Amino acid sequence: MTDAGSKMMTETGQKTEMGCKYERELKIFPSMCDHNSRLSIPAALNIFQDYATLHADYFEIGPDGMDRRNAFWIITKIRLHINRMPKMMDELTVKTWIQEADRASCERDFAITDGDEVLVYGRSIWAVISRDTGRLVHMKELYPVVEFNVAPPDDRNFIKIDKHFEEAEEIGTYTVRSSDIDLGGHLNNVNYVRAMIGCFDSETLDNMDISEIELNYISQTYEGDTLTFKYRRSEGGFELGALNDKGKTVFVAALS
Repeated sequence: MTDAGSKMMTETGQKTEMGCKYERELKIFPSMCDHNSRLSIPAALNIFQDYATLHADYFEIGPDGMDRRNAFWIITKIRLHINRMPKMMDELTVKTWIQEADRASCERDFAITDGDEVLVYGRSIWAVISRDTGRLVHMKELYPVVEFNVAPPDDRNFIKIDKHFEEAEEIGTYTVRSSDIDLGGHLNNVNYVRAMIGCFDSETLDNMDISEIELNYISQTYEGDTLTFKYRRSEGGFELGALNDKGKTVFVAALS
């Protein structure tokens, strides 16, 4: 692996030193917005995923690099904190940076900023799966050699969400479509959230006034599977679980 810490690249007129951190200008287009003409939660997650890919691609561990290794990235956990959702046509900056990896996973953090103001930030845990073995790939085999000098957005542990939703209230079902599938062959992580949020009407979502959402991906879901979403109140707000056709919880979320 080449030390890419001193490399430079030019994109949209911006010259950016490519170390542990990547940043680029961002415009909030109508396709990214919800019924309030503000950036939607799924769109924010998509932005983070897209810019993570741009950064990873620079180190040859983006889509082409993973294809050569016959492997793919998965996200296991993410926490998204919303100070203020940007509105349509706002011109902002998106930033993403990585922390030093452990054996089987790594942390990637994100922020959408308006000048010095942080509007949205996220903290996430990723891993790589081999298509040949179905097992985790050792991070030492592919992680870049850079200086890790940017702190995470917060140092709280991810919360533990009880996976037992059998007695919780059912709020909707969703059958996974071909348009939901990503290059790993399973339901894309953002589309769990899109399906979950679609279980609520617009007025309910407005009243929920979500400022933080934590997501935990437990096992994979495939085209044709039907997810049943269940909901319960928690001390800090709400918890949701997605159960597959066999009644197994494959995804959980905490909203506050």
